[in-house]
Amino acid sequence: MREMIPFYSNRLSVQRSVFDELDKLFNDVFGKEFFPGALARSGYPKMNVYDDNGNLCIDAYVPELPKDKIFIEVEDGILTLKGDANQDKEITSGKYYCREISKRAFSRSIKLPESIDEEKIEADHKDGVLKVRIPYRDIVKKKINKIDIT
Repeated sequence: MREMIPFYSNRLSVQRSVFDELDKLFNDVFGKEFFPGALARSGYPKMNVYDDNGNLCIDAYVPELPKDKIFIEVEDGILTLKGDANQDKEITSGKYYCREISKRAFSRSIKLPESIDEEKIEADHKDGVLKVRIPYRDIVKKKINKIDIT
């Protein structure tokens, strides 16, 4: 379909499709267990997941959504981002030549490590990026008992 549309026949679309195919290949070969949950399958919204100064950070790119249409839940160690991208405006006259903006709801889940503190999750939304910060818990080292062999 993309080849039929004149403005898609540029080099960037070829590069984009090659990288999409490479992503699919890695996901098919290695599966969900090889990569962290957020990176295992491409989806919407696109995310960066990283460590920053004792926090697990998740940046989700949601440019078309106001913060009141985004929901964050944590249940059984799984963080879920949900949103409703259903915009009120629909173009009903004419034909689309290219339609990349969808009107859909989304849900994306990430398995969180056990070492995070679910009670202290913070999130903010600015300039189309949702930033979620989750601090790690202070892990108390267990006392090791030395046992003498007789």
